Amino acid sequence: MPVPNALGDFLRARRADASLESPTVCGGSRRRVTGLRREEVSTAAGISVDYYTRLEQGRENHPSDAVLDALARALLLAPDASEHLYRLRGANPAPAPNPHGDEGLLTERMATLVEAVRPNPAYVLDRLSNMLAANPEGLALYDGFADISPRQRNTCRYLMTNPRAREIFLEWEEIARGAVAHLRAANADNLHDPELQALVAELREESALFEEWWSEHIVERRRTSIKYIRATDGDTIARRYEVLHLPEDGLRMTLWLPGTSEVP
Repeated sequence: MPVPNALGDFLRARRADASLESPTVCGGSRRRVTGLRREEVSTAAGISVDYYTRLEQGRENHPSDAVLDALARALLLAPDASEHLYRLRGANPAPAPNPHGDEGLLTERMATLVEAVRPNPAYVLDRLSNMLAANPEGLALYDGFADISPRQRNTCRYLMTNPRAREIFLEWEEIARGAVAHLRAANADNLHDPELQALVAELREESALFEEWWSEHIVERRRTSIKYIRATDGDTIARRYEVLHLPEDGLRMTLWLPGTSEVP
């Protein structure tokens, strides 16, 4: 699954965003079109239509910082999406670095981290959302993870393909969509990575929603929020999750802390 024109694909997807509807004139009457035309984006960004077209078509891969800033403003990109746009610049991203160089030491450090915060659920994910370490409470959040091989414990796959995810996480759609957005954002420099391509191909095959969201080129870094979880006893509890980005490339620790007592 090659990624020959990641920058152009992203620009086209953001230009087609329905939230960017612009009133246009056609035959003397005003109408609304979905997204923006190339001419509208180029005008708003202060660049030529020809240059913008070459960006979308992959014939120009090295826009200046000024051009990227202008495009981010024209497309109303949020900070995460603007950062993603910068990371896509260039036609040949480097292979994904291996964050597990000294795997024994890294595993020990991650285990120490998640154990230190018990009884709060916690786990460490890599850039593909593979669960590399978890305390018992964190593992229990994903019903069934304890019964499968550690190499199969991928939270994005679980959210998109396991029916239990919709029962456990009350705001399932928001959480699952955010997981897809983070997967793309975390791998902007490594869209050619074979492991990423294999995971994306698998999820596209198994989940129509993943296919839809991935094709929208949504990007968002996981940070913090209050979420409601249905416990094994049927009670609904509030949890505030915090995401801590670790020094090792692409690794993040997710910590679920007690949240508000109010239940929706």
